[in-house]
Amino acid sequence: MQIPANISLKQEGQYCIHCFSQKVEKTDRDGLTYYHCHSCGQIAERSLVIDNSIVWWIDKKTNEYWHESVGIFVFNFENKALFFERTIYPFAFTIPAGHLDVGEIADVAVKRELKEETKIESDNVKLFSTEDVSGDKCRRGADHHKWHLYVAQIENIGNIKINDEGIKPVWLTFDEALGKKLVYPVRYFIEKYGEKLLKSAQIVEI
Repeated sequence: MQIPANISLKQEGQYCIHCFSQKVEKTDRDGLTYYHCHSCGQIAERSLVIDNSIVWWIDKKTNEYWHESVGIFVFNFENKALFFERTIYPFAFTIPAGHLDVGEIADVAVKRELKEETKIESDNVKLFSTEDVSGDKCRRGADHHKWHLYVAQIENIGNIKINDEGIKPVWLTFDEALGKKLVYPVRYFIEKYGEKLLKSAQIVEI
């Protein structure tokens, strides 16, 4: 998404994705989060948010809006990964993930997101890849994200408690996951790296 010239990048705010009015209100439909604009009347799956507490920038060549994110493939000892279904855009199965806060180290951010979204606490996380993913649309209006992707294999996880951003936690093989509706970056990473993700996460016994 290209941010219109009439929106001040120095001023935080939430805007309609269609008309860029600030008369936007969050609304719930069948347990999913949408955004209702009282100016143009449209109801959208996402809005444009300028939030200076997270890392974002405008590409100088394309004028596109970018965010920086962290995410993690968590594997159990049956070699299955943890997924859950999002109740906020994009409405699909995902892995624990979120935006990087300003001044935050990615290693810290991914542990924070993991705990916030699943109640899982672990120091056994490994950085797998840092790369740009174009076409990764989020609810805050960015269509592109710089990802810090982590992996972990965790024993004795216990009950998974997903926060209000998701439901239906499930452990799946990659073949099973690819048969479901996945958020864009998760499908991208699985199709690009496949079992390399699991092998990188596995704990080697000496």
